Amino acid sequence: MERAVDRVPFLEKELFLLARLVRRGDRCVDVGAAGGAHLLVMAARTGRSGRVLGIEPRPGSFAVLRRVVQLSGLGGRVALAPVALSDTTGSVTLRVPVVPTRAHLRGSVRDTDAVAAFARLPAREVEVPAHRLDDVVAAARLDRVDVLKCDVEGAELLVLAGASRVLRHDRPVVVLEADDLHQQRFDARAQDVGDAVVAHGYRMHRYRRGRLEPVTGVNDDEDDYVFVPKERTLPTGLRCRT
Repeated sequence: MERAVDRVPFLEKELFLLARLVRRGDRCVDVGAAGGAHLLVMAARTGRSGRVLGIEPRPGSFAVLRRVVQLSGLGGRVALAPVALSDTTGSVTLRVPVVPTRAHLRGSVRDTDAVAAFARLPAREVEVPAHRLDDVVAAARLDRVDVLKCDVEGAELLVLAGASRVLRHDRPVVVLEADDLHQQRFDARAQDVGDAVVAHGYRMHRYRRGRLEPVTGVNDDEDDYVFVPKERTLPTGLRCRT
């Protein structure tokens, strides 16, 4: 089943990756937790001694997330924060589609039709508080971060800019999305996101057929990447191909 996720678009291979990556007792952060699928996988894997911090700024999605956590029975190991992440403290205005959609942009960076279609979607604007990831982690009283998952539809560079202490001190494995189509909304490229993590002393990989494959940069056929601190050893089952 796990090998099929590379060929079936609607299966999220990150769920399989996190199930193998997160270890008992880990401290995990899910940035862009949405409906909670990734968060629940991490919470189940950490066990009673672990903790997971879920961050989701959209009010509707946060309400769903909170209810999902309550129903899961895993709430004792989960903390939630209804904030956006940025490189500074303040507020941001989110454009939230009236009709919820799982993903708004798909295709290549040249697919300007997709960008225009996103702009035409009926939406409302919502102002939400914004904080640095370093500060949110400290407020949640996490003593460290072992795994950081981030999917924020193009705002990854802002999240990383506010996470310097976590990246330099805690040295988590980072799982994040980076594609040119979403990044152009912030006048950036997917490669800029990869470079920002690598600059902290990380190696970049993609997850294929149940293993990690080293890459030197972003690939046209890949949106999701795994960044591993150079000094960190992975579990045997995830060791990189050479």
